[in-house]
Amino acid sequence: MGNSDFGKILLGLDGSSYAEAAKAYACEIALAYDATITGVAIIDLPGIQSMGGPVPLGGAHYEVQREEHLLEETQEKAKAILDEFSQTCKSRKIKSVLHADTGSPFSEIIEESKFHDFTVIGKKTFFGYTDHETFGTLEKILKNGLTPVLAVPDSVRKIEKVLVTYDNSIPAAKAVHMFLLLGIWNACDITLLTVSDSNEDAERLLTDLGDFFQSYGIQTNLVTRSGYPDAEIKTYISENEIDLLVMGAYGRKSVREFFVGSVTQHLIQETDIPLFLYH
Repeated sequence: MGNSDFGKILLGLDGSSYAEAAKAYACEIALAYDATITGVAIIDLPGIQSMGGPVPLGGAHYEVQREEHLLEETQEKAKAILDEFSQTCKSRKIKSVLHADTGSPFSEIIEESKFHDFTVIGKKTFFGYTDHETFGTLEKILKNGLTPVLAVPDSVRKIEKVLVTYDNSIPAAKAVHMFLLLGIWNACDITLLTVSDSNEDAERLLTDLGDFFQSYGIQTNLVTRSGYPDAEIKTYISENEIDLLVMGAYGRKSVREFFVGSVTQHLIQETDIPLFLYH
């Protein structure tokens, strides 16, 4: 696919089916663009420490032993996950770096993202290596992270049709810029969608956005809708078999409300396709 404008991909690994799908997407991109993947496994020490609850009188020694056992167990699982990732990369001749760390999952991923171009991670994460999702990890990464995020479901699909949602906000513009600069999906069938109560404003907005894509040599389909953004986006995805959703902030609320509120969470939870997200 030619020279890339990026070199390093950060991949969250936790042994779940979501992480397996994230690994498949990251490997496909790395192969196409000769990029390096950093596979990161986080040992959720705060989660381990919170599992014990109140320590009864005289139980401090037992609690220390319990934490040490859980820490050792999760370290072994993290090592196994990274070893398997390393073997996958070696067999496919993909450049890789292994990284294990102990701490808060979202904090460690955000720290690592400082030296990567974008992050690939499951829509659900299980860095505690238990049967329960690590609470709020993806949400916190979206809110505080530095790089674009490709958040994926627990299955893999070929990305051919892309929907870019746009509301003329700064975060939405940033998402478009990063999408175009990375150039990974620029050859796909791309549709630009805005949801607005004013057809005139929507058409003017999409014309400007379409011209911007055209400057990259990309022809796009322009679509306007009216109504509630999350519902209209979901409907369009379903009716048109979209493979990837690109968005920054979208909706009538503030940027902060978007990233911690119902619109983003609804689309993450209620769609079965990857989302390219940035703010």
